[in-house]
Amino acid sequence: MTEMKRPKVSIYDIARELNVAPSTVSRAISGSELISDEVKEMVRAKAIEMGYSSRKFNINKGDTIAIVVPEINNYFYHKILEGIQQKIDHKYLVSIFCSYNSFETEKEIVSRLSPTQVGCLIITQSMDAKDSLHIAEAEKKGIPVIMMNRVDYEYQCPKFVIDNYLDSYMLTNHLVSSGYQRIAVAAKHFNCSIYKERLQAYKDVLTENNLPFNPDYIIYSELTHEDINEVVMRFLNLRPQPDALILPGFSAALHAISITKVYNIDVPGDMAVVSFDEDPECKYSFPSITGIERPVVEIGNKIGELALAICSNTAYDKNQINVFKSNLVIRSSSLRLVSN
Repeated sequence: MTEMKRPKVSIYDIARELNVAPSTVSRAISGSELISDEVKEMVRAKAIEMGYSSRKFNINKGDTIAIVVPEINNYFYHKILEGIQQKIDHKYLVSIFCSYNSFETEKEIVSRLSPTQVGCLIITQSMDAKDSLHIAEAEKKGIPVIMMNRVDYEYQCPKFVIDNYLDSYMLTNHLVSSGYQRIAVAAKHFNCSIYKERLQAYKDVLTENNLPFNPDYIIYSELTHEDINEVVMRFLNLRPQPDALILPGFSAALHAISITKVYNIDVPGDMAVVSFDEDPECKYSFPSITGIERPVVEIGNKIGELALAICSNTAYDKNQINVFKSNLVIRSSSLRLVSN
């Protein structure tokens, strides 16, 4: 089936929408001094909204690519940023901002970006993001947007995401196949789409294997260094005690293993401990930790390629959703021998 191409937007279409003369639109786009800054901004916003493009119309002239991430000391984002930088390769200045998972901080950062400086915004939304109105305002000013990892699927812009459902399905299915039946999960935020997808896959695997779902085996926490101990102890104090823990990151998994040693819980004999993040350190811990290996540098490269295209005023598909598949790396922390 051949996909219907959208008709190209003309200055006449923009003029009709704004109820102004086509000559006004043409002059505003070309930057004529005969047109006020207010009208130029109005025409620019409408042109961007309608997807207008021409040689004379540059969305902006900024020489900086702004990247907003929720965490800095995170291997996943570190490697994606590395991949982006590889592709940008000094063609543009890359400026990195951290929201520290605060929606208010994220909004403040985005509101301060200027189209005269920023040619493209790449953003991972904070865990508690409630909407994307601040991002829409940035686009209205003339800053194109790319979303990655934590995204608003209702917002129209290019998106780069992991198949979180598949990641969780692989991890949970591996544990069930290895003989674990009381599997507990720590999730960072109940309202975040990533954790919703992970928990849905977790529940689906339990259902497929006729295992009961126990709501006590799910705990929501920011899992900072301060509260990992509390979360793990809550799991260990449950009765019946879980025989497997799925944790969001390597540091939480490593911390959990250190706690099990204090209480003479054998990993993986009595309890498996696995991680969604595949940090390099996973292979060097004892026992080595099972995790999800994501194509982070490839993701960064693809984002960087699109950012360069956008900054050079190349036409692109605002509806594209790029989904990347991961690999399950099985290590000692979940390799329990299953008796026949």
